[in-house]
Amino acid sequence: MIIIEETEEDKNRAALPDEDSFEDEELTTEEAKYRSAKDLRDSLECVERYEQGVRTLLDAAALFDEIDDYEDSARLAEECRKKAKDYEKKGMEKAYQQAVKLCREAVTKMDYRTAITELERFPQYKDSGQRIEACKKEIVRLETKAAWKNRIIALVVIAVMALCIWGVFSLLL
Repeated sequence: MIIIEETEEDKNRAALPDEDSFEDEELTTEEAKYRSAKDLRDSLECVERYEQGVRTLLDAAALFDEIDDYEDSARLAEECRKKAKDYEKKGMEKAYQQAVKLCREAVTKMDYRTAITELERFPQYKDSGQRIEACKKEIVRLETKAAWKNRIIALVVIAVMALCIWGVFSLLL
């Protein structure tokens, strides 16, 4: 038989309640919406693109509006709308700067297409339209350069073949 003695540390440790001992608390519809709206508002860390963050904040504001007479919902709805405007402004500028960087560092047609896709998220912002056109011109330039390269290779191959054929015929004659 093994005897386990309880140490002083074990006695002072708080017992953790069993998960099953919690009962689901009954929430009113307003409280459930209020908590959902707060969770939605606080979930911005999970958002990668600023458009999604704006949509999340506006959705939270709409939920708060549904229960505007509950606690501080009206104030929180207004805060969410204000935060959505700020989030959009900052997010758009950050995304624009990243797209401009993509344009500047683009080397291949795929790089330019990626930059165009990013700039098309906000075509009216600053000089996005002009940058999109510049990227498209670079794609055309790269395609033209590739086409000329292929034509030159084809001409060289034809010239070499013609020389080979001429050489064979001159040996036979």
